[in-house]
Amino acid sequence: MTHTNLVYQSYQRIMKEFRKILLTLLALSFGAQLHAQVFDSSTKATLAQTRYGQVAGYIEGGVYTYKGIPYAKAARFQPAQAPDAWTGVRSSRHWGPVCPQPKNNGWRNDQTAFFYQWNDGFPDEDCLRLNIWTKGLIDGRKRPVLFWLHGGGYTTGNGQEHPGYDGRNLADKGDVVVVTINHRLNVLGHLDLSAFGEKYRESGNLGMTDIVAALRWVRDNIAYFGGDPNCVTIFGQSGGGGKVSTLMCMPSAHGLFRRAMVMSGSFLGSTPQEISREVGCLTAEYLGLTAQTIDSIQTVPYETLLDAAQKAINEVNARRQGEGGGRFGRVGWGPINDGAAVPGVFENGCERLSNDIPLLVGSTLHEFTTPQVDEFVRQSVIRQAAMRCADNGAPVYVYLSAYEVPTVDGDFHACHCSDIPFFFNNVLKSASMTGATPEGLHLGDLMSSSLLNFARTGNPNADGLPQWSPFTVKDEATMRFDAPECRMMRK
Repeated sequence: MTHTNLVYQSYQRIMKEFRKILLTLLALSFGAQLHAQVFDSSTKATLAQTRYGQVAGYIEGGVYTYKGIPYAKAARFQPAQAPDAWTGVRSSRHWGPVCPQPKNNGWRNDQTAFFYQWNDGFPDEDCLRLNIWTKGLIDGRKRPVLFWLHGGGYTTGNGQEHPGYDGRNLADKGDVVVVTINHRLNVLGHLDLSAFGEKYRESGNLGMTDIVAALRWVRDNIAYFGGDPNCVTIFGQSGGGGKVSTLMCMPSAHGLFRRAMVMSGSFLGSTPQEISREVGCLTAEYLGLTAQTIDSIQTVPYETLLDAAQKAINEVNARRQGEGGGRFGRVGWGPINDGAAVPGVFENGCERLSNDIPLLVGSTLHEFTTPQVDEFVRQSVIRQAAMRCADNGAPVYVYLSAYEVPTVDGDFHACHCSDIPFFFNNVLKSASMTGATPEGLHLGDLMSSSLLNFARTGNPNADGLPQWSPFTVKDEATMRFDAPECRMMRK
């Protein structure tokens, strides 16, 4: 072995040890920050204004937190309306109700339950609530707003479902305002009863129009919480990413956000209304309702309603044998192409409505346990990015989250949802998912910095990362987030 090689190997060993020490110090500093937090839940210290009344929350480590604020109200199968005003101060210190949904059977698997640490919440149809984290109220600052949309395939989930959704650390690090929401899902948010008349014309897309109502609330109220209503980034994962893509095509959402991020949710396309109406009519039939008695559906118990709707979906799928059923070739809950509220989802040119919106889109290396599904998700990311290029729209940046989390003996790899706590700067808070290693903490610092920079400027480049080029069809430039290092990938 040459002298040069010996010197080089010694240098590599020294740098490796130095890096371990540096990352350990970083981990310790995160812990020190947690111990230094100050907590205040007094009404006087946290009093904030909205257009509908005053709210009080709590302060954790310099970050004001408000939970369960109503952004709208709605009768079953009816569009959201402005919330009722209140007198006095509304306590907004704990999560609000979540949309009723099918039972989460994931709790039956110990490893899976440990990994995800779900918070299923308290179900109630009065679920149009939002949560806010900010470092200041009316203090002259105009903070970027990050508006999070949870996953769950338009069927399940909520705004506090995972520890990784908590907005405190992201708000603290980037001096931004983080908002998460609950909205109507499954049969309550997407049962199309429009065949029964004008009263139910919008019922098939209520889950999406609820989100628009929440964005309007942010536009009208977020300045009270130190946020800039003209600098809103919508971002979401899985079904939440699909919601982001849908919002980019909805005329009613136009102008309510300035940037968009789709995480493992490039599910392009929507369900034709002729199919969704078929499901709606069959559901009514299973419930014994006719055009004359359809209004009785307002009082059907939720479990009975959900069961009838699922039977209707199963029958429609059997009839069509999986053909023409929307995004996955089968009927399910999700956006319906009604030609009005939702004219499509990245199809028929409807996405050009948001051509001026910078887009950040990506997926994880091992989305699900089935390789074919992994491949489908990644291909959809590339297809969405290529569509933006073909439309000559604003820049699109693509990422691949490849860090294989070490928790539970590494069984989960770089799986679906595993990138969420890294972008939220919640690597330590989500230790059961991330492993909270020094290298994981460092990666979380890089990934959250890229998101914060994107929210501020529309460009995700950040110190410590290689130069991140916009995606083109020719090179398919992609940032590979990984440890011990991140790198750019090209075709």
